[in-house]
Amino acid sequence: MILGGQLQVVVGNKVDSIYDAIISKYDIGKNNSSPATEPDEPKKKGVLNTLMETISGILVLTLGVLTAAGIIKGVVAFLALDNIGVLSTKSGTYMILYALGDGFFYFLPIMLGFTAAKKFKCNEFIGAAIGAALVYPGMVNIAETFHHGDTLFTGSVFEMTYYNTFLGIPVIMPGASYTSSVFPVILAVYFAAKIEKWCKEKIPDALRGVLTPIITLSITIVLAYLIIGPVLNAVCGVISLVIEALFINIPVVGGAIAGGLLGGGFGVLVLFGLHWVIIGMALQLIALNGFDHIMACGGIGPMIGIFQGLALCWACRKNQAIRDLAIPATISQVCGVGEPLMYSILIPLKKLFLINILGGCIGGAIIGALGTKMYMFGGSGLFGILNYAGGGGVQDIIKYCIGVGFGALFTFIATLAVYNDKEATKVLGHVAQ
Repeated sequence: MILGGQLQVVVGNKVDSIYDAIISKYDIGKNNSSPATEPDEPKKKGVLNTLMETISGILVLTLGVLTAAGIIKGVVAFLALDNIGVLSTKSGTYMILYALGDGFFYFLPIMLGFTAAKKFKCNEFIGAAIGAALVYPGMVNIAETFHHGDTLFTGSVFEMTYYNTFLGIPVIMPGASYTSSVFPVILAVYFAAKIEKWCKEKIPDALRGVLTPIITLSITIVLAYLIIGPVLNAVCGVISLVIEALFINIPVVGGAIAGGLLGGGFGVLVLFGLHWVIIGMALQLIALNGFDHIMACGGIGPMIGIFQGLALCWACRKNQAIRDLAIPATISQVCGVGEPLMYSILIPLKKLFLINILGGCIGGAIIGALGTKMYMFGGSGLFGILNYAGGGGVQDIIKYCIGVGFGALFTFIATLAVYNDKEATKVLGHVAQ
């Protein structure tokens, strides 16, 4: 696929082993000598493509562990629900397992600080230190330490409470602090990379090793707490109000419209690499409110893909070539990896991709109309059901399953009705071989 000025070769779950093989064979990273010929000047990617590439490059590095932690957290939360009652929240078993799952999300800014620093060519440990400062317990618990606070912008949508000041400037902390947040640390590390670069150019060699991290961290962390965090928090507050207006102030209809767009459009966003912005926004809203409506609807995509894959496996059961594509792609889809099915079958057979969008639209509209909430972002595919465990019961899991049921039923039947073995062989035969 040619996207965003890049030639992307989609290889699915084998990407790690292929990457290692290429690195080993061509000694990439080991030979720092200049190339014999100058490379072609890179094409301008544009602001949007650069933004998408940056966010995905930062988040993708955490995806494997993030998914694992999310699945563990989802299982533990599900077993501790009031309706289930299998695991007591006061038991040591619950506390250890929950720490295992939730710990990664709680300290996510540290992980993202590290990966963002790699992306922005900054010292990785400076990035991690910025993330650590944002989740430092003394700051996280500032509202409990200083019980009395003053308010800025009282009565407006930007109303903010602060409990202390820095040189007379209010230090504004979001209600849920910066634990589990995404964008504040990424933007902070971006500025840190600029400051570090300036320091390396201006500070004498004898003092550079000590002064560079001191100056970079001091300026960046102050900026993060006084400007970057509050501004992004205000932006997320506005987004939250818009979402609330759709899902709460316009009952059923607003949620159905938003859910239909998100549920049907998420696969298209994946196609263009825009889904990481939505995922990052959802993580930010979960950190802010404890739940999210955006990915609650968008998260239906992998489940729709599972049922469409099953329908394809049945429809092409007599066609060995196509079946060899459909079965492994469907297995990947069950595990939450949708690209193999999308790129190898759905997009080449354009009608099937349209059915996938419509199925997600139907299911997402129902999920949105029911006001379904997602409480964590972790597992995908079949494991994604556990993301809806929260709110003291299984009500959101049930709502999600209702939406999936209707969307999957449409997708399964429509796929069987539209799929044509001869057309598939004609279009996909060379791929299958």
